[in-house]
Amino acid sequence: MSNNGEPTVAVKLFIDKEKKRVLYAESGSEFVDVLFSFLTLPLGRIVHLLGKRSQVGCLDELYKSVESLSEDHFQTKACKAMLLSPCNAAAAHCSQLKVKVDDSNRMYRCKDASCGCAIFSSVPDATCACGHPVQYIKQWTKKELSDPPMVEKSEGGAFAISVPKFIITDDLYVAPSCTSIMFSLIEKFGIPQKGNIEEKVLQLNSNKITSLLERAMLTKQPLTGLCFDVAIAPSVTDLCNLPENLFGAQFVADPKFRAINVRLVQLKEDSVLYAEVGQDFVDLAFGLLTIPLGTMMKSFNQLPQVGCIDNIYKSVDGSAKQECQTMLLSPKLPPYFGCSNNILQVEESVPRQLRIGQTSFYEWNPRYSTDRDYIKAGPMKFMVTNDLHIHPFCLTSTLEFLRASKIPTGKLVQKELTLNQTQALKFLWATFGTRKALSSLLLPSKK
Repeated sequence: MSNNGEPTVAVKLFIDKEKKRVLYAESGSEFVDVLFSFLTLPLGRIVHLLGKRSQVGCLDELYKSVESLSEDHFQTKACKAMLLSPCNAAAAHCSQLKVKVDDSNRMYRCKDASCGCAIFSSVPDATCACGHPVQYIKQWTKKELSDPPMVEKSEGGAFAISVPKFIITDDLYVAPSCTSIMFSLIEKFGIPQKGNIEEKVLQLNSNKITSLLERAMLTKQPLTGLCFDVAIAPSVTDLCNLPENLFGAQFVADPKFRAINVRLVQLKEDSVLYAEVGQDFVDLAFGLLTIPLGTMMKSFNQLPQVGCIDNIYKSVDGSAKQECQTMLLSPKLPPYFGCSNNILQVEESVPRQLRIGQTSFYEWNPRYSTDRDYIKAGPMKFMVTNDLHIHPFCLTSTLEFLRASKIPTGKLVQKELTLNQTQALKFLWATFGTRKALSSLLLPSKK
């Protein structure tokens, strides 16, 4: 517990004083639970937590595009809220963490006190079945779920197995403390002189945990950075030339996928300026904000990572409870968050039921329809920049953009492209892993 009464989790760092780096850390299950919970967070929730300064690929610009886009372009008002504050399907488990950075276990009910509908929503700006808007009521607890996840039937934390201590490397690989781990550390660092090692216990509150999440997304030494308050260098993932055979034999095509048409405007020297796209492309891009971080690790595990979230992902096998491993390795979408173009093939959770007092409340579809898109279908076109800032296409703004680019129109060319499912998957990775998603996807790979 911190001085102001805020909950904290403890982690003991073993520091090489001479080199000013963390050799490894030691903790109980409470800290490991927090690390594993990172895998359940939707990407849009991470951007929100990091104040739209996550520096993760094009996600910040994508998030800001949702913010600035008029509600008139969305299927419902709630669709915009679903993208700006996406829910966590593992909210019941995360509600048990000693230190929380996510509050997806929120209950919204009808503002009309006389409404007799026994329903709730997890999304602000939803509309009740009676037609009135909802308002925030409370944070529900795991005990109020009519079919709670089986967490208490085995010992350990919310996610972690029951062992006395875990060892965590500086790049966040987690394992139960044992002889083999000790020898792997000796192989990596040698046996430092006793006087060179300093032990330091950090008490991490929610702000420190959020900082650790940011460092884990962007650096290979997040514990050292947190301990010595090292500034995070600006992301240099400006361009990633994606390999042609990105997914190999493991890729299974979705027969329901609909090809996406794109009009590309680029320099003759092969530099993308912008793309003109329809609702289907925008829905694909915006839908990425609802995808859990663990799903990205699962879908693109063969690609190089900027940070070290992949090490947390690899640690699940061996350090997480058996009944929690699927939740971490193949995270689900929350109820009603599925998309029509579900090319990552993420499963959607079943709607929840809460029992409060003598009344049962059933989770309501915030979209108020069976439509699986966030953006309204229609002839409307959108302009997408290389870093994925998206706004409605109009002549005035496009001319202003061309003037600001200071590129002679004679050097520009147009191309009509149709994205297949493999290219759409590449686009999702480029959005997560690069600052120039369109160039990474649409320009020829450099050898």
